[in-house]
Amino acid sequence: MALQILLVEDEDWAKNSLMEMLLDVSWLDFEATHVKTTREAVDWLSKHKVDLIFMDIHLGDGLSFHIFDQVAVKVPVIFTTAFDNYALEAFRNQGYAYLLKPFDEEELQEALLRIKPLLVDEQVEVETPKYKNRFLVKYGIHLKSIATDSIAYFMAEDKLLYAILHSGDQYILEDTISNLASRLDPALYFKVNRKFIVSISAIVDMVKLNRNRIRLTLSPTAGGDGVAIVSEEKSPDFQQWLGQ
Repeated sequence: MALQILLVEDEDWAKNSLMEMLLDVSWLDFEATHVKTTREAVDWLSKHKVDLIFMDIHLGDGLSFHIFDQVAVKVPVIFTTAFDNYALEAFRNQGYAYLLKPFDEEELQEALLRIKPLLVDEQVEVETPKYKNRFLVKYGIHLKSIATDSIAYFMAEDKLLYAILHSGDQYILEDTISNLASRLDPALYFKVNRKFIVSISAIVDMVKLNRNRIRLTLSPTAGGDGVAIVSEEKSPDFQQWLGQ
């Protein structure tokens, strides 16, 4: 059965861009309805069943948060906005992800994968996600199998991908950071930017920077400076991940 998706967006270009990206999600079978105002959203939600909502925050007739004051919303909401200062309020109003415009298809896919178990029909048996448990690495003429949970973080540098172990050892992986992100357990690892995927156990300090970015001090440093910056667009989801 197709999922019912509501798009609450007052900019046609943003709606069209989102629709194009949704159509490229291979596992997503959906029907979409588009409304442009809080009034239209409240009217539609009061009469129809929905499985997922994409919601801009600044609409022509006010902030979309007013919708939640007028109608009960019990399904996941992915907020899409050009403003980064509404994240906390978004997560208080069924927000499962917070995408800063202009976001790309990879960011959308990550948000959808996070809520995929909530979108599958209850009558369909859900296959338990299979995440990477081990990596086979080469060094010289030797091979070694390393457990995923022994890896503190993954770092992309000079077109190479490194696995930095908690022990301080590091190995080159024959993979890319974008491909690897979806194969790791999201409860344990988070892609903070285009260069780093970090384990929560590798973070020893966090400092808030301007534009909602966060500087992470990682352990071990393993040949680098041990610092990773959570990007502006990743920051809301990262903070939610820390508290889950």
